[in-house]
Amino acid sequence: MQWVALVLAVLIVYGAAVRRTAEAAGVVALAFVVITGGVFGFPGWRVRDVVGSLLLAAGLAAVVWALGRWRRRVLARRDALAAFLAGVEAVPATAAAVERLRLAGELHDTAAHRLTGIVVGAASALRLGDARLVASALEHAAAEGRLVVRELAALTDGVPEVPRLADVDTLAGPGVVYRRTVDEVPEKVAAVAYRVVREALTNAARYAPGAQVRVELAATDGDLMVTVINQAGEGGRAEDGLGAGKGLAGLRTAVAECGGTLTAGPQGDGWAVVASFRMTTRGRGRKDGWRGRRGADWALVALAVGLSVGTSLLDSDPADLLLLLPLCALHALPLGWRRRAPGFALAVALSIYPVLVATRSVPPAGDVFLWCSWVELALLYAIGLSGKGLTACLGMAAVGGLALAAGPGITGDRLGAWVVLGLGVTVPAVTAWALGAAVATIRARRSVGEAQARTATGELTAAAVRTERDRIASGLRRTAMRHAEAVVAAADAGRLADALAEARWGLTALRDLLEELGETGDPAPTLAGVAALASRKGAIVKFTGERREVDPAVQVAAFRAAERFFEHSDEVTVAYLNGGVSIEGRATAGLRDLADAVGGELITMADGTIRVWLPE
Repeated sequence: MQWVALVLAVLIVYGAAVRRTAEAAGVVALAFVVITGGVFGFPGWRVRDVVGSLLLAAGLAAVVWALGRWRRRVLARRDALAAFLAGVEAVPATAAAVERLRLAGELHDTAAHRLTGIVVGAASALRLGDARLVASALEHAAAEGRLVVRELAALTDGVPEVPRLADVDTLAGPGVVYRRTVDEVPEKVAAVAYRVVREALTNAARYAPGAQVRVELAATDGDLMVTVINQAGEGGRAEDGLGAGKGLAGLRTAVAECGGTLTAGPQGDGWAVVASFRMTTRGRGRKDGWRGRRGADWALVALAVGLSVGTSLLDSDPADLLLLLPLCALHALPLGWRRRAPGFALAVALSIYPVLVATRSVPPAGDVFLWCSWVELALLYAIGLSGKGLTACLGMAAVGGLALAAGPGITGDRLGAWVVLGLGVTVPAVTAWALGAAVATIRARRSVGEAQARTATGELTAAAVRTERDRIASGLRRTAMRHAEAVVAAADAGRLADALAEARWGLTALRDLLEELGETGDPAPTLAGVAALASRKGAIVKFTGERREVDPAVQVAAFRAAERFFEHSDEVTVAYLNGGVSIEGRATAGLRDLADAVGGELITMADGTIRVWLPE
């Protein structure tokens, strides 16, 4: 009856590990250890019996827990891969949507800004009727119109100009108090800082004409701070109906993608725009914790300790324990290193047998080898998995044959027995190594297949992006570029009213195009899809770290986490870190199971935000 109960208890621990988080399953495993160890150990009331039974129960519980955790990860990965494959057809469309969003931002920050400036200047000059202002407005319209044509041409050719930090200096005109104390920042940050200043100055000219504006670029605690503050205008808006209403929203997204933040709002009787760009790396990837594969390794250590030390406590004399217990521990610990240094781990594990032979231990070295050799076989499997050679098998055969040949049951020629028994040990040793090598080959082939699939998807994605870019470029050539060329022609001919009209028509065409570009379909469950998902929900996603190819299961998990975050927050941060990806935001529930199922974890920060760590 006790053994039936034991089997049921094992199944309960396994089921908890498959269906619950690591912590919950750990509580069930601990209860199993206490109850099982007590049932089998306490009736004898000897401390050795109790401790030995508890160690055996702990080893069994640990390995069952690890098997359940492995099964949980397999099921989660299978589900994620199914979702990824189901949505893989949407990957090119999602990439095209992200390209649309990028082009929308470029258009807003290039042609739309310059055309707005032309409209503001031309309208003011015509309203005041000052000949000098009209001449200045004509000169400005011609120069800015040519820049619009050049920028649109670069954009439609797919090679837009990237502003440098020094280019911000050229934006400071009359009425602008300008100060820059930073010389070097990453290229992407410089481009976005330029956009921030240009957007803020254009809005100041549009909504507060004639107001003094203060612009400052400075380093604060190693970060770049961009501040633009304008006072109240002298006479209300310069011109109505110029904006598309998406300038600051697009800037927030651009700043967030550089790992920064942007705020805009009233300050005194004016308006302030402040962008902060993080220049220093904060946060590194977490190691594969006890929820992942390292947990499985140390579960094997617990099993080895339980089987060797536990049985020694139950069966051996106290005098023998002084030698056996430290050797058993030394034999078990290398399992924790089997992924990082399997060859060294095997050498350490094998080192106990010559000691047992030399000391003529009780139980003899051969009995210990027969009972504990699964440790060496597990390490040989890891060596085969790592792609290393067969010499490790010969080492196990030599040491194992020595341990068996030194047993009290061997009589006669012990050297010959050593050779024969060593050859016998070679069979399971080579089998374990070959199994590891076969699994390594299968994984390598699967990796090649996945790489080929990614390449094919990448080619389709690149084609979809090119097609979308060509479609948008064709529309720009028919509308905005034609109006920009007409602005230049009218300005060169001295027809300011015609230049103003063409600039307004160009802005209308751009506004219609920006509305179209903002439309996105259902995104694919990928990291790129997180950006499209944020656009659909009017939210912001920050990407930090160097972007790279990430395991599909991790991408799906990150996308699902982003969906949960966007239900409660309008901003999330995705960080590419060493060994995995983290995604951070605000949410109430449902993320702990998601992270735990892929071997990750959930961390609650001091400010209440939640960070989900997803290891690769």
